Amino acid sequence: MSSSSKRKRGDHSSTGDFLHPGKWQNTPKRSKSPSASGASTGDAGYSHSSPPSNPSFEQSTGSAWTGLESALQALQLTTKICPSLSLAAEDLTSCLPIFEAAAKGHRDHDALATGLKNTVDQLTRHLDEATSESIVDTITDIAEAIWTEIESIKSPQSHSLSGRLLRASTTTEDPIRRYRRIEQLFRRLQAEASMSTWNIIDEARVKQQLSNLRHSSLAGFNSELSTELSRRGCTKDTRTTILEESMAWSDDPDTTKIYWMNGMAGTGKTTIAYSLCERLDARKQLAASFFCTRASPECRDAKRIIPTIAHQFAQRFAPFRYVLGRKLREDPDIATGRLSDQFDLLLKKPLLASKDQLSNNLVIVVDALDECSDPHIVELFLDLLFRSVLELPIKFFVTSRPEPAIRNRMMSGSERLRSILYLHEIEPSLVQADIELYLRDELASIAPADEDIVELAKHAGNLFIYAATAMRYIRPVWTVVDSKARLKSVLAANAKSNTALSAIDVLYMAILTAAIHNEELEPEEQSHIRMVLWTAICACEPIPIRTLALLSGLDDQGNTMAALQPLRSVLHVSDHSGLVTTLHESFRSCMFDQARSRALHCDKVSHSQLLAERCFRIMEDQLRFNICSIRSSFIANDKISELEGQIKNNISDELSYACRFWVDHLSETHHTDYLLLLAYEFLSQRLLFWMEVLSLKNYMVVGVTMLTKLNSWLSQPNLNTPVKLLELASDAQGVASQSSFKLCAFTIFTTVQGPYQCI
Repeated sequence: MSSSSKRKRGDHSSTGDFLHPGKWQNTPKRSKSPSASGASTGDAGYSHSSPPSNPSFEQSTGSAWTGLESALQALQLTTKICPSLSLAAEDLTSCLPIFEAAAKGHRDHDALATGLKNTVDQLTRHLDEATSESIVDTITDIAEAIWTEIESIKSPQSHSLSGRLLRASTTTEDPIRRYRRIEQLFRRLQAEASMSTWNIIDEARVKQQLSNLRHSSLAGFNSELSTELSRRGCTKDTRTTILEESMAWSDDPDTTKIYWMNGMAGTGKTTIAYSLCERLDARKQLAASFFCTRASPECRDAKRIIPTIAHQFAQRFAPFRYVLGRKLREDPDIATGRLSDQFDLLLKKPLLASKDQLSNNLVIVVDALDECSDPHIVELFLDLLFRSVLELPIKFFVTSRPEPAIRNRMMSGSERLRSILYLHEIEPSLVQADIELYLRDELASIAPADEDIVELAKHAGNLFIYAATAMRYIRPVWTVVDSKARLKSVLAANAKSNTALSAIDVLYMAILTAAIHNEELEPEEQSHIRMVLWTAICACEPIPIRTLALLSGLDDQGNTMAALQPLRSVLHVSDHSGLVTTLHESFRSCMFDQARSRALHCDKVSHSQLLAERCFRIMEDQLRFNICSIRSSFIANDKISELEGQIKNNISDELSYACRFWVDHLSETHHTDYLLLLAYEFLSQRLLFWMEVLSLKNYMVVGVTMLTKLNSWLSQPNLNTPVKLLELASDAQGVASQSSFKLCAFTIFTTVQGPYQCI
């Protein structure tokens, strides 16, 4: 344990001091109703349905534990086909004296043994009847987690990855707490084994149903996108108290059901959430994870959170999967239904139906909710969560910036339901110590001077994003550089700065100055870099390189790629999708603030005007009548088998972007005669072509919203917008509203008794 974490244990700087109303340490014990927690047990609240202890065992303190020993020995004889479980049962038997001694002070001394004995007995019976060979893999996986828990008691020097993860958070852990986790793992084993006779045909059908959910395969904490974004866990011996207390919260059955870790941009929320997922996963406590990010369209779509959680949960837990399969047969199209119906059918009902077969220390992690594109959907999701979470056999760990919509919902919830950790309020010296450890680890290969590490950590303050950005610049993975020279330049930039700029702003400006004002670049190349940079930060979503090139006024993708290269410390270029976006929100806010970014400032109004003009130009060049050459105006879009391919071949990425976001860029600008002329030409000549594209791409509802926004922009007071343009915009909004329910794009062009009359 680091010196910083030791200090946290003894002084006012413990993370617990920053857990505000609703903090779990002081939460009063809740009474457990059958509807909320299942049948009561000797250890109320920890097992949902373990039978009460047998009176015969209570006559002798040793007989209950002797019965458990016999049950484990019987399990060993049954599990010869699964050596991992046999080994775990054998090792647990040898550790029973340790657990029995630790339990002597507990009032439920015998119930601890009888609860696990009953679970082991049921597991043995189910394994005797098991017919599915696939159950062996599942059993092996869970058995190894049990074995790891036992080994950390028998041999603290375990070298396995999961052992290290466990040891990092449970070095001096109460044996009874560890015993309860072992009990929960056996409960999960018993539940999985009970499903082993499930019909193979049923299993295949459910897998197909799950694949049809609108889940995101990139949203998991350890997904391909996570690797691409260089997500990682906390450096060894950093953030120890936060992680220890988060794990303790996950284990405590009597604490709050929602843990909200909020902090300002750059305070390290995602890294902590990633580490927590690693530790929960090692203990088989991670039910699902959804890491939101602007870098991926599907990972910033809040409507995908519930289907993704359900999909991951079903992949991990057979009892939940079985119930969810039944629910999906009731409503196969639920993934496109209302959010409340999704929550009810995909999560709430399956969880309640299977809760007696689930461990009660499972956690769902949702990171960076503020990165979702629709705050209204986020608020709806939180409303549903707070309304139902008390009766669900699961906990939620949520991170975000304290954005108003999220903060208001979190603060309005009952204090018995949620704990709050304000990450940015933790003692700065403790954060500095962790950042220093991180920097030493990252820069070990260049052996920097101690004073340089200390100075760099000092500049970082409590912002881990400063340290991470500095590392991307000093030690980039995409090119070879003189890392020592870059370290000196970063330190020099801060030393020279005698302004009110924050350290992170100074770092951003140093990186951009080196990228743009490179003496080896031609003026035109410098202009390209600046234009690509401003377009990337003004874009309404991550965009492909070709779209970025056209919006930046560059016809050559090669020039665009060359311009992106020196910007990769602050922009992300996805190897998976080819999308370009900013790495962190703090960079966008810096660039839009002239006082912070000075000469490199991006004038959002001016650049938005440029982007609006280029969107109009793209639509002028590419929109046309019946763009996908649909044969009949009477066939609904979803009935045209080849439509998806036609859309891909005829509607380019840049046209799709221009059609969806031209109004967003326009509304950021001031009125000019040229923009009004472009808007008039568009509405009078290309409106129906645009509506057809929106219909084909399933964005007609968005189109109505766009035209409403356009009318507001045109109707601002004290502006001399031509009456003809106002009339056109109003008519267009009416046409779009009538057409938004149409199921085939081509019918938009059908007119009856006047312009824009749809049938």
